[in-house]
Amino acid sequence: MDRLAKWKMHRFYERNPLLAKHLPPTAVMTPSSLAIFLGKYKTVYIKGNTVHTGKAVIKAWKTAAGYKYVWKTGKVLSASSPADLFQQIKRRMPHELFILQQGIDLARVKGRAFDVRVMIMRNRRRRWHYAGMIAKIHGPRSVVSNYSAGASYTSIENALGKAGFTAKKVEGIKRRMIALSRAIIFYSEKYPFFSYQSGIDLAVDKKGNIWIIEVNLHNPGHFVFKVLKDNSYQTIKHLFTEYCKYNKRRI
Repeated sequence: MDRLAKWKMHRFYERNPLLAKHLPPTAVMTPSSLAIFLGKYKTVYIKGNTVHTGKAVIKAWKTAAGYKYVWKTGKVLSASSPADLFQQIKRRMPHELFILQQGIDLARVKGRAFDVRVMIMRNRRRRWHYAGMIAKIHGPRSVVSNYSAGASYTSIENALGKAGFTAKKVEGIKRRMIALSRAIIFYSEKYPFFSYQSGIDLAVDKKGNIWIIEVNLHNPGHFVFKVLKDNSYQTIKHLFTEYCKYNKRRI
């Protein structure tokens, strides 16, 4: 759906001063913007504007001999220059607009980066509720945290603890992620798309700063929450069932 295109949504959220502070530097990919990003940042993520589930996510970086990049979970490929990298990407998906984002130095579990899915859902009265959160650990050689890319899942407490944060710091990060997710979803009421369940993807860097990775306003998956030992999955299913029982509107 064009309404949920990444670039359009980014421009919407960056208009909010509170949310803008949590957005990585982002731009539409052109030969010149790609060269600027690769020269300025250690790593750059390149994302298909209208492609979801991690299918068109690329990680790129500069090396002494040129440039390297990876599509989702594929092998490491080479490019001689930013212009060459641009052409290689466009040859593979010629009709897709791509956006660039600064690569964040994410917190890690045993060397693997992870991000966090926060579920915010409407109840039967259409009021938003926090339903749960889960850490999504990148699969081997993967640049995304999607299930199809071999991701594994654990509690946010376990992930942040293994990443080196103290119990007190973990609780503070959790509170800030919930507050930020609430701010995101309340601001999303102004976006031209009706949502009754949202999966907000956040990330924590090694210093404990929180970043907005993606806001999924349509059909976020529930099943991964089954691995948690708390009642998140039951809460999610209850809110989903109650909303659908008493409300006809889905989009």
